[in-house]
Amino acid sequence: MKRSVLFGILATVVVLIGLLLVGPQRIALAKNNTGDEELAHKLRENAGKAQNQITAFTFHNGETTFAGVGADENTEVEVGSVTKTFTTELLRQQVESGDIKLDTTVGDIIDVEGSEVADVTMLELAEHTSGLPRLDKDNFKIFGNLFAANPYPGITQEDIFDAARTASLSGRGEENYSNFGVALLGQLLAVNANADYADLVEDNILDPAEMNATYVGGETNIAADAPRGLAANGKETAPWGMDGYAPAGSIRSTAADMSKYASFLLENSEFEFGWFPEDSGGYWHNGGTYGFSTMLIVDPEKNEAFFTSGNTPQGVEELAVAIRPGGNS
Repeated sequence: MKRSVLFGILATVVVLIGLLLVGPQRIALAKNNTGDEELAHKLRENAGKAQNQITAFTFHNGETTFAGVGADENTEVEVGSVTKTFTTELLRQQVESGDIKLDTTVGDIIDVEGSEVADVTMLELAEHTSGLPRLDKDNFKIFGNLFAANPYPGITQEDIFDAARTASLSGRGEENYSNFGVALLGQLLAVNANADYADLVEDNILDPAEMNATYVGGETNIAADAPRGLAANGKETAPWGMDGYAPAGSIRSTAADMSKYASFLLENSEFEFGWFPEDSGGYWHNGGTYGFSTMLIVDPEKNEAFFTSGNTPQGVEELAVAIRPGGNS
């Protein structure tokens, strides 16, 4: 049996066992709205059945509008894989400054002599075409989902590098989404800058954008009372604190700060890599942890942006589309 098929079966079994052991809890949409009533109404009308709290912003015609259901623009959330856009923005900055090139290879930065990843480029890592698997086989804790636990504990930068040295590439040149690949990219950028990833994000994005409520959620810096999401069974999830995999999904933020991030991108970024084209124009990236879902749409041509985040695994992609002008009512 192929490993990918086996992992899929195991993941399904784990979820089912988890539901049996801890029992399902009903998830219901919060009763109170916050912020702009028209936007809050759109969120409520388009919310999925398994959503509880939602926070959002729109940036349109030069005006930023916030709203929420059971949460507001200052509610902390896990943005999940939207973190990857921070990592690719760091790549763009290092390319622009001449500190790295898109065709710089893994082997140019760390010792991976004799490994399959030696000639993999930064661009391949950013565009998910490196051939690396979605997750490395050595470190990911597949059974973390059993009790909605953090699946990335104890994984360091060196663990990522060691896993890369022994990784087998498959389908190189084809787009295959890889958390492992972007984690490797971010850690390589950190080495290239002689910094750690969290400091790199803070110095080059968070501070310039004045995102004072945003941080890279590591294994030791998430407060005990930090907001927790709800798993599919309605139980609270553990925060996703991570170190080695931080560049792929560790950032915690608020809608207020994500509006600043969108403005920062609209002013500085070229959206060349790390984003997906949106059917209605612009670019998007979503994110999901065991307890949060997030969607960010940025349209540089129209100078607008839209963000939604919820505290359950229920996707919020359609919500972000719905709050765009011309979206669903």
